[in-house]
Amino acid sequence: MLHPLAGIAPPDVRRSVASGIERAKLETDQRHPMHNYTPVPQRLKSRRGFYKTVAPLDGEASRARRDLWRSRSLLPSPFVPLLESLPPGHDLPRRVWQSLNRLRTQVGQSKEKRSRWGFAGAADLGCECGTAVQTMSHLIACSLCPETCSREDLMSASGRALAVAAYWADIV
Repeated sequence: MLHPLAGIAPPDVRRSVASGIERAKLETDQRHPMHNYTPVPQRLKSRRGFYKTVAPLDGEASRARRDLWRSRSLLPSPFVPLLESLPPGHDLPRRVWQSLNRLRTQVGQSKEKRSRWGFAGAADLGCECGTAVQTMSHLIACSLCPETCSREDLMSASGRALAVAAYWADIV
């Protein structure tokens, strides 16, 4: 979830596309030191040379990166589109932006998480509203907060999501 929120393709995707670009340069650019290179016969079966394992990239690098990122994504249907740009809400004050991202990723300092991490006792997991264990998913629907929102609201940074993120900014 971190890479979509940061607007950066994962390292393996970036490396793969960069290798494809270099392989395309090798074949097309006459100034490249390895232009018209003929690979030598393979001496060791365990070696996988760059020339044989990497396919040249044809087309735009950003499109190839985005397509490869989508094909390798572990999220079945990501709420944040896999784009190389920051998601909505990136221009918010830092505390609200941090809270919004923690609510989006479901990783924040809720009582349940603090207990799991060993910072709080297991006896005090209940939310102050008295209805449930204070988990990250409970915080977006908690009755203490003046607004409630859905996960889709968080991902689109709607007004309701911003109100929830601002309310929990000092807690989460």
